[in-house]
Amino acid sequence: MRWSSVAAGACSLALAATLIAAPAYAGGPPMREPDVLADGLVGPLSLAVGRSGKVIVNQSFAGTLSQVDRRGEVSALYQVPDPENGGIAGASSHHGAIYYLETSAGETGPVSHVVRLDRDGERTVVSDDFWAHETENNPDAGQTYGFRGLDDECAEDVAAFEDEVENRAGMPLPLNEYPGIVESNAYQLTVHHGTIYVADAAANAILAVDEDTGEISTVAVLPASAITFSAEAQAYVEEMVGGLEMPDCVIGESYTPEPVPTDVEVGAKGRLFVSTLQGSAGEAFPLSKIYRINPYSGRTRLVADRGMQGVTGLAVSPSGHIVVAEMFDGAVSVIKPGSSRARTVFETESPADVELSGSRIYATTGVMGEDGAPGNGAVVTYKYRFGHGHGHGH
Repeated sequence: MRWSSVAAGACSLALAATLIAAPAYAGGPPMREPDVLADGLVGPLSLAVGRSGKVIVNQSFAGTLSQVDRRGEVSALYQVPDPENGGIAGASSHHGAIYYLETSAGETGPVSHVVRLDRDGERTVVSDDFWAHETENNPDAGQTYGFRGLDDECAEDVAAFEDEVENRAGMPLPLNEYPGIVESNAYQLTVHHGTIYVADAAANAILAVDEDTGEISTVAVLPASAITFSAEAQAYVEEMVGGLEMPDCVIGESYTPEPVPTDVEVGAKGRLFVSTLQGSAGEAFPLSKIYRINPYSGRTRLVADRGMQGVTGLAVSPSGHIVVAEMFDGAVSVIKPGSSRARTVFETESPADVELSGSRIYATTGVMGEDGAPGNGAVVTYKYRFGHGHGHGH
């Protein structure tokens, strides 16, 4: 686990559970509670809503792809044969088929593919391996992360801290300036006109899969944005690594976290909307950003960057509203067209993903459960007036 690029937050859920506090609602009437459609789920990191109203939910911590009907009945569609050495991520419903990401342990890294589950239950691998694409291309190799501009003495102290964390906590923690590392975590996906777009949280890139050939290509690498490293950030890192003391010389210095894309959706004119976590720093601080990407040119534009902490899922309505799940701030929020700020619609325990259908927001909640233990996850719905147009599933 690296402080710079915890893959969509999933690798540090137990720690984060001890740090999350439900945000207080400042003034005004109490917020409405969402309606619970189904509960008792194990780590529901993602969901999709089909045209028939059935909800596909990925119980990632159990390696189970499930379906929830209108009555809230949950049934299994697919179970990973060996959850200890494999898993599933993402969920997308398209023309009656379900698409998801399946990963197994490989000799050099995680072997991941897009899988299509047709209406008749036939399961087909439809993509090449994302780890192979990453090792051959490493899309973010040209970007630089970590501390920049440290004097020699401070850089040496940081390097010593990295070694101590590696030796005593058993985790790599590169903090001094470093280029994009070869690593992959295909986390979320959506399907549009024969192309499957994938948010690879560890590769820091949006990838495209040609459904006919399975070939993977890079659409865009997410921009890296610097922050000023604070005493609060120092304390967060120290707690994450078991109380080891981080050098004080880093306070006030420039630090660039990895962007960590967590979701991708298709909006108007085929443009892609992408949420980012901004590394593990984005779990503790409001650093998340929303970008719009031209899938043909790869041109990336910042859409929103205010008021969002730990975004791990988003949805886009035809009216231009963007709904986000702020897992690490306990809120589902909406960004109105033309705004760069997210405003809370309802508060809930660790929401992981959101989708839209008609005038309803669907969300997975309770991903981390009590004391970080999975088991009380749920799918909830919430009626919301979007204005012109209505939401839709993907």
